[in-house]
Amino acid sequence: MKDCLYMKKYRIDKTKNIGNIIFVVEGGRPDTGGTELRLLKKIFTDILGYEVQELRRGSEEFIAHGPNSNSRVFALNLPKNQLTQLTEESIDKLFCRLKEEFNIKPENCPIFYLYDRDVLSYKRNELRKKYVMKYTDPYGTKEGYQGQVLLSYPAIESYLLSCIKENTVNSSFKLGKDVKPILMKEICKDDCEDKTDVHMKTIDLVFSDETIEAEKRLVHSINEMDNGLMTLGINTYDLDNLAPTLLAVYDSQQEKYNKEDTFSLLSLVGMALLELGVIIECDETE
Repeated sequence: MKDCLYMKKYRIDKTKNIGNIIFVVEGGRPDTGGTELRLLKKIFTDILGYEVQELRRGSEEFIAHGPNSNSRVFALNLPKNQLTQLTEESIDKLFCRLKEEFNIKPENCPIFYLYDRDVLSYKRNELRKKYVMKYTDPYGTKEGYQGQVLLSYPAIESYLLSCIKENTVNSSFKLGKDVKPILMKEICKDDCEDKTDVHMKTIDLVFSDETIEAEKRLVHSINEMDNGLMTLGINTYDLDNLAPTLLAVYDSQQEKYNKEDTFSLLSLVGMALLELGVIIECDETE
């Protein structure tokens, strides 16, 4: 239990053996992947030194990044971007490939679903009842729902901004497309050498090429998440039982949307990093 989130100090633990982890995320075209896939590759391979096996929507082949079979992340796309594609048939199809090609048992792996809040893609209360309240534990609930839904409000751009800006929760937008210009302004200044296909370079521009700086930005995203939770009135959370926190965030954000037609910038992607133990709380003396 994190009793008080104020001024927590974190560090990266690259010695952590995470085994096999599954992320199911939104994605783009087979030739380019998507922001979430590139983000997972950046975090787990480029920064942490783990292996990532990426399967893009519509692709027949896995793309491997980094040689570390002891700590391996499977980054997978569903057929479409909405969580409504999270059907038993679609998941079984993905997991059968993992069993056949990598000889792993997905039912024994923690599973995270990284998705945008995307208010235009769901019916009223559809996300809350069918997903936020059911998929609360990466290892599975007693009711048999395996996996944890970690939403970004309103979209993944909230997470990217939290890596490089302070007090992102104080800004609010309705849709991800509304956040993108703000992100672009932050990462691609007037002296940006080449703005061609800048959307493909977003992740690299958010995280520095320098290892130490990239690590600092990754840790900063956790502090920003904690700050955002406190701003919503959530001063504690339990990594072993995140269901109440996930629901509290959803309800708080929905209340804001009902009143103001916008969401506070807040991403819960960082919860996965804390739950996996690759980012840990440390003492002031460390």
